Amino acid sequence: MSSYRIADEPAPTGLSHLAVNPIWPLFAIMFGGSWLSWPWFVVNAWAMGSPTRIKEAGIAAMGFGGNVLVTIAFLLVYGLQVLPEWTAPYLLILFSGWKLGISYWLFVRQGRTFGLFEYYGGHARNGVPVVFAGFMLRSWVGFPPLLVLVAG
Repeated sequence: MSSYRIADEPAPTGLSHLAVNPIWPLFAIMFGGSWLSWPWFVVNAWAMGSPTRIKEAGIAAMGFGGNVLVTIAFLLVYGLQVLPEWTAPYLLILFSGWKLGISYWLFVRQGRTFGLFEYYGGHARNGVPVVFAGFMLRSWVGFPPLLVLVAG
């Protein structure tokens, strides 16, 4: 017997108990970095049964790829001395803009699914412990300078 199904309705998964409000992975980019935030967005998309989870995984992968490209471009421009040295701190704003832009894009995409997930009886977990752990790991472990640009 087939039942009526809304196209955007989240499909129940075995990971539903891991679903969080997308605001927590967005906070994770601010306090932990992209190494924590973007994989969390992908896991959250699968946990909620998002109909766009493949696209969201692609956006996260594009984010990591963009980090690598922006890092290479920065090192080339800085290494070839195309621009004066005083511009380096301003060029680093590209990293923050890229990371926040990708994270906000994922947040907006998951917001719609999360609303339906809750409406259809899904329960979200609290993301504070993960954000706090990511913050502590980032400050305790410390990343090598190049890795901070790519994954931080």
